[in-house]
Amino acid sequence: MFITLTVLAALISGMFVASVASTVTALRRESDDYKALIERHRAF
Repeated sequence: MFITLTVLAALISGMFVASVASTVTALRRESDDYKALIERHRAF
């Protein structure tokens, strides 16, 4: 029983870390796209 709960906790923790990493990556990509848009707008 204890091993099962430990494994489930590890899976949930791993999924949480993956979710946070994915969110940070998406926000960084969005920020880069926004910066590129601003640079193109400044060119005009």
